Amino acid sequence: MASKLSSRCAKVDVPDTCAFCESIQDIDWYCNDCQEALCSKCKDGHLRCKKTRNDEVVPIREANKLGEAVLPEVCKTHRGKACDLYCSDCNIVMCAMCFTEKHKQHTFKNIEEEIGSQKQYMRDQLKILKTKLYHFDHDLSKRQGVSKSFKDSVDAVRETVQTQRLKLKAEVDSIADTILVELSSLIEEEEKSHNQYCQSHERKIEDINQLIRDVEQNTEQMSCTSLFELTGRLRTTIPLYNVATKSVLPRPPHFVAGKFDQYKLKNMVGYIQVGGLKKEVDSKKIHQISTFRVPRMQQINSICPIDDYNAWMSVNASKELFKVNKFGKVIESVKLDFTPWCLTVTSTEELLITCNGGSPLIHKLSKDRHVAIFTDISPLMALSISVSDNDEVFVTTDTTTIQVLNMSGERIRQLSCRGDGRSIVCMTTGDIAITTGTSMYHCNNVYHCKEMIVINKTDQVIQNWSGELDIGPKLEKTRQCDIARDRYDRVFVPDYNTNQVYVFSGNERKAKCLLDKKHGVIHPLAVCVDRCGHVWIGCNNGTVHVMQL
Repeated sequence: MASKLSSRCAKVDVPDTCAFCESIQDIDWYCNDCQEALCSKCKDGHLRCKKTRNDEVVPIREANKLGEAVLPEVCKTHRGKACDLYCSDCNIVMCAMCFTEKHKQHTFKNIEEEIGSQKQYMRDQLKILKTKLYHFDHDLSKRQGVSKSFKDSVDAVRETVQTQRLKLKAEVDSIADTILVELSSLIEEEEKSHNQYCQSHERKIEDINQLIRDVEQNTEQMSCTSLFELTGRLRTTIPLYNVATKSVLPRPPHFVAGKFDQYKLKNMVGYIQVGGLKKEVDSKKIHQISTFRVPRMQQINSICPIDDYNAWMSVNASKELFKVNKFGKVIESVKLDFTPWCLTVTSTEELLITCNGGSPLIHKLSKDRHVAIFTDISPLMALSISVSDNDEVFVTTDTTTIQVLNMSGERIRQLSCRGDGRSIVCMTTGDIAITTGTSMYHCNNVYHCKEMIVINKTDQVIQNWSGELDIGPKLEKTRQCDIARDRYDRVFVPDYNTNQVYVFSGNERKAKCLLDKKHGVIHPLAVCVDRCGHVWIGCNNGTVHVMQL
């Protein structure tokens, strides 16, 4: 409708004589308070005068002139009538007779008032544009840094490959060359992805800069037609620059070195671990990377991965957290004054911890290993905990209520689930998966659950799993301490009763079995999936199995 809003603003010419001495030389200054032009000499006197010493005197090109007048158009329907009214319902200018005949029940304004409103709108949108510009500039800079880090990681892998190659000499040349070609392919794919990403952001930045220039340069002295056309452009184009969309960034490859074995040259050279390759769940093809036991040899309550190789673990009846690598080496331990239960890591690499046995307190372990109370959710009890990608903290409470907190520990909302909430995990889509049951603990603080549900971002239950399997009879119940998901939002549910970990995918109604009897997993209770896609399984006797799909 902007083309119909065609009222004009009369231009006020910059005065060419000084308001005091009427000189036409050096008219370089303007008093915004008096709305008068000044020569350089009179400007000094103006600022010395007692009444005007505090006036705002600026270079004449920066003058804030208020002497704009609105010259309404003549109505095309009613000759001789001025279009000095604006219909807010129809978004058109009109004369008084148009108002009486067609718009009497509509909301209307004086045209000068509406022009002021439109200009204020443009000023507000200008602020939004500048904010979006900063976001895209920052995002582009961050993306370029990620690309550099990605290439550095590839270079590091190349060096490792060359070291392995020298050790194996001529026998491994073909394998090493294959891996190097694969790395080159990754670089090529990343270059293509990076270029596409940068081109998209650069186009947006260029478009936003152009809009900003149009607003800043033309706002004060543009016609009503141009004004409303520009505001129309702002309304249609600004929503296109969505800064809430999260970019999918590449994960640098990691070279997994193999053990030297003359019969397994390929494993001796190693392989590239790239984050974007999805592997289907097949219990016959699951490879066991390692098996180890934690120091206390007690039930594993929760496992929380923090990178490709390490994870924090809470062990039953222990007031100590253990940081362990995937081969069982304890990298670090932290002593607490409470017994930890469920663990989750935030985007700032801090660890949130609930208490074993039921407590309203949630603790936080900072990167400098300082332990503090994150929040108190009294009168409810904090059980399982998980953090979403947009930094919302979801906490089950052994009731139908799920608390949602911000990163300051403040309650921002709550939602309900069917049955008492047990284990919880946040999905990449913003949905959450929850196991539910009817009693707080079964034995040894193990949850007794009958159903798993998925709740979407509008707090609606969109899926449920009640034990249906792709092979075998339906499960009546499961027992576990903690569940997990991978980057593809497949949910992993361990079951103490059947010595199995079930994998539930959102597009399937039945779960798949992760394990085979040959893996020797007994009484699994906790599970996690690290950034490499490796599945860590913690068992009742303190044994941990690390599996590769």
